[in-house]
Amino acid sequence: MVGLKILVQLTKEKRKEFLQAFDFLKCQSSDCLGQYLYEDLNKDYRFLWMEQWTSSNALEAHLKSDHFRSVLGAIEVLGELENLQLVEFKASPENLK
Repeated sequence: MVGLKILVQLTKEKRKEFLQAFDFLKCQSSDCLGQYLYEDLNKDYRFLWMEQWTSSNALEAHLKSDHFRSVLGAIEVLGELENLQLVEFKASPENLK
């Protein structure tokens, strides 16, 4: 499984709008296994947007899509993109039993 990690810094005024954008921009593809948003409790208005995809091909197609351009556009308008990483998820030994 592969995924995407996006770290975003917002201002106080944009928090509510960002949460609405996340809700609106949820993945519609069956190849998207999950999309999650975490708020950093140690740094105000910093969020981690995570997505899990079935394959690197599916993720690559997503990165080229209008939907992903909309995600980046929303982040640019509402805050600052601090980091974007492609990640690989590995099963833990407990999950393989």
